[in-house]
Amino acid sequence: MFELETFRLIKKTFRRFLSLILIVMIGAGFMMGLISTAQIMRESVDIYVDEKKLADLQIYSSYGFSHEDYEFLSNLNGVESVFASKEIDCFGHIDDDSKFVLKVSELYRKNNDIVLEAGRMPERNDECLMVHNGTYLDLGINDRLTLEYGDKDIKDYLKNDTYTIVGVFNSPEYLSKILGSSTLNNESLNSIVLVPNSNFIFEYYTTMYLTLDGSEELISFSNEYDRFIENKEKEIENATTDQQSYQRDKMISLANEELEEKTKLFEEMKELGQKELDDAAKQLEEAKAMIASYEAQLASGQQLINTMQNAINNDRPLLNEIYNDTVLIEQGIEQVLSLFGFEAHIHFGSAAMDYTYNAYNDAVKQFNSLKAQLENGKRQYESGLEKYEEAKKEFDEKIEDAETQLKLARQQLDELPDARWIFLDRDKEYASSMFKNTCNQMRNIGIYLPFMFFLVAALVCLTTMKRLVDEQRGQIGVFVALGYSKKQIIMKYITYALLASLIGGSIGILIGQPLFPSVIYRVWKLMYNFPPIKIYFPIRNVLLSLLSFAILMCAVTAYVVHDVLKDVPSALMRPKAPKKGKEIILEKSKLIWNSLSFISKITARNIFRYKARFFMTVIGIAGCTGLLLLGFGIKDSVSDVLDIQYGNIFNHNNVVFLQNSENLDENLNILRSNPENSKVSPYMTFMTRIYLGEQEDTAHVIVIDPADLDTSFKIRKTDKHTPITLSNDGIIITERFADKHGLKKGDTIRIESASGIKADFTISEVCEMYFQHYIYISDTLYENSFDEKISSNAITVDAGNQESFLNDVARLKDLSFTNNYASIIKDFGSMIQALNYIIVVIIAVAGALAFVVLMNLTQV
Repeated sequence: MFELETFRLIKKTFRRFLSLILIVMIGAGFMMGLISTAQIMRESVDIYVDEKKLADLQIYSSYGFSHEDYEFLSNLNGVESVFASKEIDCFGHIDDDSKFVLKVSELYRKNNDIVLEAGRMPERNDECLMVHNGTYLDLGINDRLTLEYGDKDIKDYLKNDTYTIVGVFNSPEYLSKILGSSTLNNESLNSIVLVPNSNFIFEYYTTMYLTLDGSEELISFSNEYDRFIENKEKEIENATTDQQSYQRDKMISLANEELEEKTKLFEEMKELGQKELDDAAKQLEEAKAMIASYEAQLASGQQLINTMQNAINNDRPLLNEIYNDTVLIEQGIEQVLSLFGFEAHIHFGSAAMDYTYNAYNDAVKQFNSLKAQLENGKRQYESGLEKYEEAKKEFDEKIEDAETQLKLARQQLDELPDARWIFLDRDKEYASSMFKNTCNQMRNIGIYLPFMFFLVAALVCLTTMKRLVDEQRGQIGVFVALGYSKKQIIMKYITYALLASLIGGSIGILIGQPLFPSVIYRVWKLMYNFPPIKIYFPIRNVLLSLLSFAILMCAVTAYVVHDVLKDVPSALMRPKAPKKGKEIILEKSKLIWNSLSFISKITARNIFRYKARFFMTVIGIAGCTGLLLLGFGIKDSVSDVLDIQYGNIFNHNNVVFLQNSENLDENLNILRSNPENSKVSPYMTFMTRIYLGEQEDTAHVIVIDPADLDTSFKIRKTDKHTPITLSNDGIIITERFADKHGLKKGDTIRIESASGIKADFTISEVCEMYFQHYIYISDTLYENSFDEKISSNAITVDAGNQESFLNDVARLKDLSFTNNYASIIKDFGSMIQALNYIIVVIIAVAGALAFVVLMNLTQV
């Protein structure tokens, strides 16, 4: 009978019983969903990575890997499989569009399997797959993709330089839609391309992907998995100590052989070139001797001509007399001969004169001809001498350059660093590390946010059970008088609360477990390429959610009943005297009190009379309001910080990225010539490693002239108001990076330059920033610290007309790609819209909580 009385009590006070069920249902469902979200996300992805054999370790080497390295790793104990991969980072573009950064990798693999999302698999060598939803790219199936490799020919690495995109894929290797940085000046990767393996023509492997025995049995991203991988990594690293130098030694041996061949060829070419120069010099000497001979002949001829000319000029009167006399004699002879019947024409004198003059003229002609030949020979000699001197100078320069190159090559071989393989686990891989941090954030939310429901549930239970027990005082007095123990009576009401807790908790778990993780998972899919979610009910979480509220409700009920049982049965069976009315603080102000109506005065007194109900209402409604503010606050905050970063801090709307700075001035003139373009400023940017004692991290470095920084960026202190000026004495780091590593003004960090040189810098200021980690360095400080010139590879532009700006971009030289912040804002806008799902759920939870609180207060 005593036990049945509990069920009669439930039926009699069903509305109160229902209020307890509802508050526990909401709290337990909310708690179960939140604390399970991180685990469900982790295990859903774990199933995915196990199915697709995501590598547990990645190994890199500056020397690459040989087939012998692959065989060695494959035969190690504890290694399940090894995928020796060939990869290359390069630039890509479609038609004449701006370039973007790609990683080209092999299609067919032993691990890191892919999932074809759309299209088909490549069937020819000039077809490829593109990763799903690359960063800020609008590429599609059937687009024709052209690859470039900076100053080098891409066909030195790949058979084809143009590929047709025939499909889109996903892979656990690229879980995050942000793909990390490339080897091209540490620029951010925009997409991943997979091509048939036969496209790669170089022999060495660039990366080794290892899957370890036993890793599938552990949950990825868990502490147990991390410890397992850490131990295995140490074992493999120790086992490969000797093997790590194999490829280096092989490369040095081949390089030495090639160097010897080039040295031998150099000596042969030097000898041949010297012989050709010697022959040319000999020919020039012979030509010079011939010119000297011609000059001697000319001198002799000139002397003869002068003699003949003098003779003719001096003896001309005598010659004329002789010529006249000779003519008379010739005429007399002709007359005598005619007497004898002979006709003859005698010209002895005139012929002699003609001979003399002809001989002179012939001598002059020969002299002039010889002189012309001499002048032509001199011209040829001078031209040959000039060419010889140029050839000798070029030969000497080439010989000197070749000797320098050979000397440098020998020095570089001697200075090659020791081979050391770099082992990276999933924690050091961008997507996996980011996802693990996301899971940790969700776990922390699941720990702290349900506390509010605990507080509201305790107050609702306290009020409900107190009113119920007050109404049951007479019956409790009867039970005591009949001899039932306090324990039995307390258990009766504990059973009442326990049943409400178990029913409400079970319903809440059944509803909350699929609901909350699914909504949160869907939102995170905007940043990750998640597999389908795997909903299940972890026993530990079920017991935690169910028992925590059950224990809370039972403890509050036991406290309330135990407090009532302090009275004797006779007192319990009498109606409880109402609380003594007390003057409240409002009554002290007659002006206010007298202006209140009768109902308002009763309400005011009841607030002070029933303090527990008042605080339950306040806390309950405050909790509902807090939930609503949380939902809308998240959306508004993300939207606001987006506008602040890409509207205020980044005081421009476009960035042009260049392959190099060779034509920087010309490109700047093109952009500045358009009056609709403003804030055109060059700077150098790259992703680099930051060394913080035993820790490492990465950040975007911006090297810029301080005057240009003030033009294109509005850098402010963390108070959001005070502007910061970049100096040559220190660097500026962003707020989130400083908070992450506990850095402050005056601390020193070590930064790696674009070429890999390390230097220490003092933090001069910490600035406001909301997305990504940035470090600002003045151009002078960078050059002085690293002893290397900067190469500006980016230009900020605040374009007033986007179409006009794009026309300017089409004229730029060495263009890599452009980044329009409108595309970033668009992507984040999609994420903000997805937050509406969370807001709807939060509104529903807040409304349900408010309904339960008010229902409990208003029920009789």
